[in-house]
Amino acid sequence: MDRSRTGVKSMNKYLEKALEVAKRSKCRYKHGCVVVNNGRIVSEATNKKVGDPETHWRKSHVHAEAAAILAAGRYARGASVYVARVSADGSPAASKPCRKCEGYLSRIGVTQVVWT
Repeated sequence: MDRSRTGVKSMNKYLEKALEVAKRSKCRYKHGCVVVNNGRIVSEATNKKVGDPETHWRKSHVHAEAAAILAAGRYARGASVYVARVSADGSPAASKPCRKCEGYLSRIGVTQVVWT
């Protein structure tokens, strides 16, 4: 799996979309994720906090990467994942996936992960 970090100047349209998605998060640390397969966005998700209606089946928060991969279903294998975080002032912030998410993405068969 290719892992890469991008700067604001080299941001592509999928990373920009992940930033838009992150702004919709209701969490303190706003993360967004976009899953792209064959040049098409197949899913997008924000991180979810405990008690969110979308995470009724969990007793803890859900990372944006995991939520987006679950939503992508079979289209996750071979896909590229774009992860972004928005700081309190609305600017992009560092958002490397955690070790658990990296392992999950690798097991699913994601081929590339790009983050802010």
